[in-house]
Amino acid sequence: MLQLERQQDLMRLLRERKSMTVKELCGALFASPATVRRDLQVLEQAGLLTRSFGGAVLCETFPDQQPFAVRSGAHVTEKKRVAAKAALLIHPGETVFLDASSTTSYIVPHLRDIPDLTVITNGPRTCLLLAEYGIRSFCTGGEMLEGSHALVGRDAEVYVRGIRAHVCVFSARGVETDGDITDSSKAERDLKIAMLERAARSVLVHDSSKLGRCYPYVICPYTAPDNIVGE
Repeated sequence: MLQLERQQDLMRLLRERKSMTVKELCGALFASPATVRRDLQVLEQAGLLTRSFGGAVLCETFPDQQPFAVRSGAHVTEKKRVAAKAALLIHPGETVFLDASSTTSYIVPHLRDIPDLTVITNGPRTCLLLAEYGIRSFCTGGEMLEGSHALVGRDAEVYVRGIRAHVCVFSARGVETDGDITDSSKAERDLKIAMLERAARSVLVHDSSKLGRCYPYVICPYTAPDNIVGE
């Protein structure tokens, strides 16, 4: 089982039972104690659970910066529908920016039948997925954020600003239909703005959980993207 899938399953089990021992998790996940303890350490650092002697307890309130493993496992059906629609807005031969969001990662399987694409992303997991589908791709480099696994910072922004893309496909933490599109991470916000400035057109993708939410860092007004694909 891949680390991402295992951590998603671990969190699902904790949401169902609230607390479990390492032995119980090993049996449910078919993983070794050392592997389970490493996963628990990562998820505890993200604020999703508290390790206790011999096990873990679910944290009932999640922080804004949830790990990619958790975000990618939430609202999956919606994200897949949104991704399929967004892929129709990408054309053969284009250069595409994809941010590191879980929603944009679901677009990747739909890109394999679009010829001559070049995709630039600040999401290492997204870049690996692009490679699996044989899509020409580049990763920005930069500093990796521990929770979201997004590459950010000056090096990432310099890389992006050296490229001229046809389209930027991005998501956000908060979408106010009568206000702004916002994020909880300043570093990720800054890189998304760089991508938007270097793309000829933009596509916002989001699931229903983002609607009506507002976070401190403004990416752009709701009216700014050329296309909005959401549910």
